[in-house]
Amino acid sequence: MFYPKSFLKLLLIGFTCSIAPLLVAFVSANMYFGKLSKQSLSNLSQAVATTRSSRVLMEELTLMERSARQYSVLHDKLFLSNYQHAHTGFTSALQALSQQTITQVQRPQLQHLLTQEKRLFDAINQADANMIFDQNMADFFSDLTSKTTDVINKNNQLIDYSSALYKANVAKTQQWLLWQTLTLIPLAIMIAGLITWMIARPIRRMDAAIDQLGKGNYAHEISINGPGDLQQLGQRLNWLRIELKDLQQQKQRFLQQASHELKTPLTAIREASELLHDGVGGQLNAQQSEIIHILHSNSLRLQNMIENLLDYTKLQFSAAELKLSLISLKDEIAKIMQAHALSISQKKITLHQAVNHISLTSDKEKLCAIIDNLISNAVKFTPDNGEITIRATSSKSSVTIAVQDSGPGVSEQHQAGLFEPFYRGNQPEKHLVSGSGLGLFIAKEAAIALKGELILTSSERGAHFVLQIPINITH
Repeated sequence: MFYPKSFLKLLLIGFTCSIAPLLVAFVSANMYFGKLSKQSLSNLSQAVATTRSSRVLMEELTLMERSARQYSVLHDKLFLSNYQHAHTGFTSALQALSQQTITQVQRPQLQHLLTQEKRLFDAINQADANMIFDQNMADFFSDLTSKTTDVINKNNQLIDYSSALYKANVAKTQQWLLWQTLTLIPLAIMIAGLITWMIARPIRRMDAAIDQLGKGNYAHEISINGPGDLQQLGQRLNWLRIELKDLQQQKQRFLQQASHELKTPLTAIREASELLHDGVGGQLNAQQSEIIHILHSNSLRLQNMIENLLDYTKLQFSAAELKLSLISLKDEIAKIMQAHALSISQKKITLHQAVNHISLTSDKEKLCAIIDNLISNAVKFTPDNGEITIRATSSKSSVTIAVQDSGPGVSEQHQAGLFEPFYRGNQPEKHLVSGSGLGLFIAKEAAIALKGELILTSSERGAHFVLQIPINITH
């Protein structure tokens, strides 16, 4: 999709494109209303002029007839002058009517009426002082009056017809503007929606990219398709992804190498402390035995931390590499419990197991690492004479494993960082080996690698962890 070079240009283009249909509707409506206003003024002025001229026609014709009758009786030149003035007014009114657009269809009739009146005017104007207003002249005036009345009636009909046309034009314009509005407003909304999508799309992709960086997912290249400045920002994010990925790999290599390097001298320290403890170098007194005991305990603690670091680095490098095999869940849990039997016996912990005979296809190493971490934590935090409950059930698609202890549980302030690497909550006071803060993180990552979920659920006492994984995993 084509984007402008800057985000500001995209906003300006979007605003312009969104408002353009509304401007078209506004300008179109203004033009139509202007035309209707001009037509209304034209119709009104023509109607007024036509009505005035029609009234003048009838008044002047009546004055002409009355003046002609008076002149024929009294033979006074004043009445002849009045007749002539009335004739001039009648002629002017006829000419004014013929110039109106509304009376175009009447022009032949108006010209005929003007010719007929001119003939009568010439006859009266050329008559001598003994002119007699006879029946022929009366009939002539009556015919003029009848034709003038027809002209006036026809004018009224034309005015009514023009008014009806104007009303129809107004209704048609209203309908056209309505359809135009119903078309342009949805078009403006569609354009606004498209521009909003064009703006939101690169922002959403950038937010997703930042979220992936925050979660430590550096595998996918970051490419932002958007305005030029956002594309540059996407390129910078991709550069940051590469740098973070390199830094993560360097950290993993350092941890892995350091852990391996530390294991060799630690093994020698442990073996030497065990030999001294067993009296190989001679009998030890009480103080020497206590010192050897402290040395031995701290070497165990250090070994535990190094093994967790190795598990952590191994998990980071091979989280997506699953070695699938058919697993008997009950047998594996029994083996793990056997490894913790001594600690359970020393603390006199009561075990409650409800594990069904379940067979599943999964990665044995990762699954056992999860269960071992959960049981190890349960043994560690359960007080003397406490209880641990282990349950395992299955459905058609998944297996659920729950481990619950009777320890102090996890406080709300520690729940947020419980599955973070190197996070350690409250450690039990009597436990000699302090945790490294990697156990639950390793268990969580392994559960995700197995396409499952590990959560801490609410419990009346102790900590209650629930693991749910698919019963059959496929590559």
